Amino acid sequence: MQNVFNDSTDEIPDTNAKSINYESVVKNLLEVVWSIDMSVEPYEIIYLNDPLTRTPGEIYDKAASTIEEWQSTIHPDDQERILDEVVNVLNVGSGNYAYRALRGKDNYRYVRDRVKVFYKDGKPVRLDGITTDIDDIRRSRRDLELSQQRLKSIVEALPDPVFISTQDTGKAIFANEMLFEVYGMNPDEFLGKKVIQFYQNFEGRKSYLETLVKNGSVQNHELMLQNNKGASYWVSASTMPLEFQNEPCYITILQDITVRKSLERELKQSNDRYQLAVEGTNDVIWEYDFKKSKSYLSPQFWEAMDLKPEKNPLDKNLLAKFIHEEDRLEFLQLIHNKFETKNEELEVETRMVGKDGRILWIFIKAKILYSEGKGLPKRIVGSLSNITSLKQAQSKLRESEAKYKLISENSSDCICLQTPDGTFIFVSPASKDIIGYDATELEELRLREFIEKDGLIQVSQAMLSVINQETKMASVTFKAKHKNGHYVWLESRGGLITDNEGDPLYLLTSTRDVTERFIAAQKLKESQERYKLITENSHDIVTLMNPDGVYDFVSPSVKDILGYETHEMIGQNSMSFIHPEDLPEVANRMKATIDEKLKDEKINFRFRDKQNNWRWLEAQGGVILNESGEIIFIRSNKRDITEKVLTEQKLHEKEEQYKLVSENSGDVIALQDFEGRISFISPSLKFLLGYEQDALLDTFYSDLIHPEEQPFVQSVINQVIENKSKNVKVTYRIQAQDEEWVWVESSYSSIEDSNGNFLYLQSSTRDISERIKALEKERQLGKLKSSFISMASHEFRTPLTTIQSSNELINMYLDADPNPNTKLKKHVGRIRTELERMNSLLKDVFTLGRLDVGKTVIKKDITSLTGIIKQVVLENSVQHKSRNVLVKIKGEERQVELDSQLIGHSLSNLINNALKYSENRPDPEVIVTYKKVGIRVQIKDYGIGIPEKDQKGLFESFSRATNVGDIDGTGLGLIIVKQFVEIHGGTVSFESELGKGTSFFIDLPDV
Repeated sequence: MQNVFNDSTDEIPDTNAKSINYESVVKNLLEVVWSIDMSVEPYEIIYLNDPLTRTPGEIYDKAASTIEEWQSTIHPDDQERILDEVVNVLNVGSGNYAYRALRGKDNYRYVRDRVKVFYKDGKPVRLDGITTDIDDIRRSRRDLELSQQRLKSIVEALPDPVFISTQDTGKAIFANEMLFEVYGMNPDEFLGKKVIQFYQNFEGRKSYLETLVKNGSVQNHELMLQNNKGASYWVSASTMPLEFQNEPCYITILQDITVRKSLERELKQSNDRYQLAVEGTNDVIWEYDFKKSKSYLSPQFWEAMDLKPEKNPLDKNLLAKFIHEEDRLEFLQLIHNKFETKNEELEVETRMVGKDGRILWIFIKAKILYSEGKGLPKRIVGSLSNITSLKQAQSKLRESEAKYKLISENSSDCICLQTPDGTFIFVSPASKDIIGYDATELEELRLREFIEKDGLIQVSQAMLSVINQETKMASVTFKAKHKNGHYVWLESRGGLITDNEGDPLYLLTSTRDVTERFIAAQKLKESQERYKLITENSHDIVTLMNPDGVYDFVSPSVKDILGYETHEMIGQNSMSFIHPEDLPEVANRMKATIDEKLKDEKINFRFRDKQNNWRWLEAQGGVILNESGEIIFIRSNKRDITEKVLTEQKLHEKEEQYKLVSENSGDVIALQDFEGRISFISPSLKFLLGYEQDALLDTFYSDLIHPEEQPFVQSVINQVIENKSKNVKVTYRIQAQDEEWVWVESSYSSIEDSNGNFLYLQSSTRDISERIKALEKERQLGKLKSSFISMASHEFRTPLTTIQSSNELINMYLDADPNPNTKLKKHVGRIRTELERMNSLLKDVFTLGRLDVGKTVIKKDITSLTGIIKQVVLENSVQHKSRNVLVKIKGEERQVELDSQLIGHSLSNLINNALKYSENRPDPEVIVTYKKVGIRVQIKDYGIGIPEKDQKGLFESFSRATNVGDIDGTGLGLIIVKQFVEIHGGTVSFESELGKGTSFFIDLPDV
């Protein structure tokens, strides 16, 4: 046992020199100390203290006495691993390992062995060890880890920002992710800084500190918070003392009340009430007018999406173009169902895609207004809430109940934790403030006792969808009865806490009193009716003037169009902004509007913007009368038409340029209307047909076209107009003034307006009589060439056939003669060889000639290209008996449509060349590659190659490489191959290296 207690130098201490009783020490240890003598079998375990009293609970009555018994106590799943560990210890001399050991009937506990081996003469003779029961430690550690995970998840999942600061320095030492996301700060920008510096308004900050010093805590104190980028937020701060990291601290929960503060300001104002509500909320306000196809998205949307603002950004599909493609169809189906059922409420969570593909989770809430008659959607108004941070918090929900309870007890929201079957695990004390019931009372109540029926259904459906994991987060607003008897409006958000396997653990809900916000929203809705005129014309400048022309109201859109702030124009006379040249007409029209009490007049004029530039405006409006019929205001909707006016001016300039070009062009340029009547024709008409320019105006162009070509030309014109085509050319005859027919070529183009509607048919016509004559001469030459080929085919082949027959007869006589003349027989053989060369040359010449005159007819059929190649290889093997051609197929073979004879001829020529020019070298290869689109055939040889200087003209007639020597050839084969392949729409190319070989490639399309 001395081996177990070796000192740090691995020397056995002198027990006599010390007064410690080691036997007593061993007996007092909580661990089991044992030793095994390995010099004597069987190996017995010797215990130096009682093993039965060192297991918590004394739950077993017998300890293993041998190695075999010890092995039987090890859990089956651990046995093989532990035996490997023991073998390793015997090799290295020491070690430790943990495993499950049987302690009593069917009861396994985790233990850890620390062992060391005593060697003698290099062999293990004793194994000493200490066994420690670690089961309770493991369980405690696992429970602690689970508790810490739950704590962390709940803190990170809180819907409100939370931070912890020291009482001594006031510096922030902890904050949840929600704080950084909501207020746009990085951890480095907040942590380690004094929190007080982020509170903007001095009075609120002073009051907050005084309350904290006096009471030791602060509840729902309203402050203006500012991040390091200068962005400000209204928050309701609740601060409580907390012991954190062994240091007295404060924990502060911030509830964003920016919306409520914005609504309060909105209700205090009159003319700007609606606009301030839009600009003062973190949510995006949006609307769409189905009748006028007008839409609006507040600036927060473009900021959040990091996109450039658009005017009138929405269409009948509402927000669909900004929604993630995976969610878009579901959104479109949802709004379609809403319209079908005349449902006024729209609520949905979806993903939107911002700049560079950035994904944002958005909660869409809207109200749909329908027309009273047909019930069609008239307008939709709603808000967009960025819930990305909330979605991210759901994925991190692993929190401890202890800290969760501390935070939730100091939150103004009622935080509840329930099991999936509805059992409350925890209810925060805020329930007393929100609904009047404390946690104990609320746990005993049924929801139907304080939530109205409609609200109860909404709450149940929303939370069931979360528990069933149909949605990750649900939000519902409902009406509830307070314990005191009055009604309050509550908003609950629920999310699911899952284990590592994704199974539900808890339902986490956060409920807040939104009665003030609900009432404010109702008042805001009433206020919106007063500004209906403004909101419906938000893209125009809406102004109200008194009868003297002084501005009493100007809509905010004036800044986007003219650069003025509204206060810079209110109180100013409208006439001071109008261009002096337009002023008399505007003044007269305004006077007439007032005198006649006109309600709908329109006028265009120039208006000075803030940069002292003149903008063209289109103004439409009239007088507004009171009940007595007296004029109280002059209403005017002004629209910027500068671009339209400039475009019209440019169009006029273009028309003048077009007229200048057409009048000086050699071609005859004409414009025809839809019926073919000439509305313009250039003066060059005189040179082409002899007519004066005015002679053909308002006449039908088709009357000049030759009757034989008239139907064809008219069909081309109809197609140009129908397809809105450009530069479509057609050739025909046209009658000149002297009644002669002139061959012309016209290029037709359709001209449309900005809306794509047909305006004119433009034509550019030129004389091509000389070209037609040249083509006729070419046709006659081709006919003559064809006749020559037919004559030559007969005149050359007849004498060659006679010579060949005579030569064969002479050869037969020589074969029959028992003593033939050997010299004569040699000459007969030479004649046969030259005849074959002559026949081959004539065959190539006639084939090339037929190609030139277009007499080669392609006859396609469905066939196997691989089969053709194998047949050609077989035919060439007759002439080259000692050679082989290897055929390789790549890709999935398929049938093709082609002319077997022409392709076979081409392949035969190239394979024969590969054999001829590679004598005494490796055999050629044919590689067929069936690609997804098209087929490639490669004929590869390892022959003499083609010199670089000869490669350029290789596909020309009678072209042969300079290194072929006395190898037979006509120089026509490759040009025939090229033309046969091109007839099929394919191409021929090659690669060659002198002395190493050549590869020819035939690329055919899928035919």
